[in-house]
Amino acid sequence: MEPPSAANSSKLDNLPTDILLIILGYLDTARSVAHLAATCKGLHRLISAGGWRIFVKSCFDSLTLPTSGSDEDWADLARAMTAQSRDWDRRAFVFHSLSAPEARRPNARRNQAAQSIPGNIIVDAHLQRRGRFDEEFVVWGSGEDVVARIRRKDRITVASEAWHLCKGSDAGFIAGKGDTTSVSIVKPYPHEEDEDLGVVVGRANGDLRLLSIDESTFGRTLMHFRPSPDFSIHQHEIQAIDVNSDSRIIAASTRENVWLYPIQTHDPIPENMPESPHVDPIAGISLKDSAKSFDFIRSMKMFNKETIAVALNRSFDPIRVLNITQTGLEMSAPPRIPDQHPYMDSSPRTVRALLPVDVRSIAGGGGSVLLSSWDDGTIRLQDLRTPSPVDRVYQDNFEVATPINALISHGLERFVAGSAYSHMLKVFDFRWPRGYYHTDSLPCSRNSPYPTPRPPTLVDEPEYHDDRSRCNHVLGRLCRWHSLSRHDFYRPNCNIYLPFRNYASSPIYSLAKPSDVSPTFYAGLSGLLVEFTLKSGVHSASIPSTHSLYARQRGKVAILETGDGSAILDISKCQRVPEIRRQSFSDTENSSSSARKQHRLDEALQDRREWQGFAPSVA
Repeated sequence: MEPPSAANSSKLDNLPTDILLIILGYLDTARSVAHLAATCKGLHRLISAGGWRIFVKSCFDSLTLPTSGSDEDWADLARAMTAQSRDWDRRAFVFHSLSAPEARRPNARRNQAAQSIPGNIIVDAHLQRRGRFDEEFVVWGSGEDVVARIRRKDRITVASEAWHLCKGSDAGFIAGKGDTTSVSIVKPYPHEEDEDLGVVVGRANGDLRLLSIDESTFGRTLMHFRPSPDFSIHQHEIQAIDVNSDSRIIAASTRENVWLYPIQTHDPIPENMPESPHVDPIAGISLKDSAKSFDFIRSMKMFNKETIAVALNRSFDPIRVLNITQTGLEMSAPPRIPDQHPYMDSSPRTVRALLPVDVRSIAGGGGSVLLSSWDDGTIRLQDLRTPSPVDRVYQDNFEVATPINALISHGLERFVAGSAYSHMLKVFDFRWPRGYYHTDSLPCSRNSPYPTPRPPTLVDEPEYHDDRSRCNHVLGRLCRWHSLSRHDFYRPNCNIYLPFRNYASSPIYSLAKPSDVSPTFYAGLSGLLVEFTLKSGVHSASIPSTHSLYARQRGKVAILETGDGSAILDISKCQRVPEIRRQSFSDTENSSSSARKQHRLDEALQDRREWQGFAPSVA
């Protein structure tokens, strides 16, 4: 007779493959998958062949994941995504600034040579797979110039780094009137990652071009987008650009108008050709002719090849929806949004930033769901199809009325917002159900998560009456620590105060991320590009580079936890000042003690006095 353990292993191994794959979909930690793979050779082969792909797709289903990859690639991705999730929850961030050498711009006075007028950084990024390497493209406009950094890297090291500069003055653009106002990388078609990328650049003088970002032809104009002189409306200052890569359509907005341009296939342009191809718009509309009073268009985003959302400055209906039809652009309006805050007056409103959100991974989700930032400090999530005008309202519970200039999301797990008033980033949790919690892989305990958050609003700590010290998965009951670790109270949002003092008065002008699987975000300030990387994605080895155009410097940020992010209807309830934690990197940062590992926050943010009251977890 076989030992019980061998018999159990044999029975599990003999289950049909389909049943085993279903079981894999219910495992909620990478450790559980690895332990199952270690039970016998048959399960090890099964999990190596497809188990890690199932784990990643079930735990991180709201993220845009690779559509293909080897078994080893999926195992690497499982390690990367679980580490990134832990870093997000523990605020394990590393920040670097990228700044150009100081130089006086042409419109600065000669007797003020030491004073420069930095251009606002407008950034976009994209990550694509080529062979065994990931290629990360980061392109930004700085004043009249366009700069790019291209990195080739694997999961561990950066293999190469190249910098490129397209000087605006060489193409006849002058500082101020020729400054870049919007940048958007044209992504390749799905399954055509070998296609060369381009970047659409809009400028303050109305110029709109598709530039090459191929290393050998960087900065060359591939297409020049402008309406013919007999067009009824004119293309002046470009305010926003968005590209729908599936339909190959560019949407561009000026202060009053919205244009649609096709991205046409193009042959390589001979270097001696004096003029690039001129592309006429396929549609255009003036919102001044179709809408009520507003000052100008602030932002614009394409949901899909049929719908465009437009944000307006100072309007009673500051979000407009344009439908792309066979005859051109037609305007419709979303449901009117009532005032939610009694402490705000009923004057015209401004929407500063828009972000389409893909909610198809949520039961009943789909359609045109929009995240928008308003001048009253709220960030509103609304489905443009439904009668309910606002599905959810988010708000910084500390700086209640500070508006947001830029938005970027990480699936349906969280989004990052850039302040319109200062060099501050705000991290919000969407508060949707999640497929993965890094705390599930840590030991059981009858303790509450520590340290206890101190939110700005006066709320009580959640109660948990089942004071069990171990989880009972058969009965579906969690221990105190694992249950409360999932509670919103112990996963507060946070504000990140950037350390670059010379840029303290600069708002965040733009945000970009290469992909949902990338550990890095980028923020554009006035004259400064900030690289925001999760700690697990930081490369320890030196980065091989050609001549770097920007100086790179690491900085220590301060973090303030701001509560659950729900809208504040009574501003008098925000009575407390949360604790500000400043990063402090030391030799003990990578210590493996239980007190440090089960602390809610990263080691760089921990106070050693907090470890003293920690009770060890149950083994």
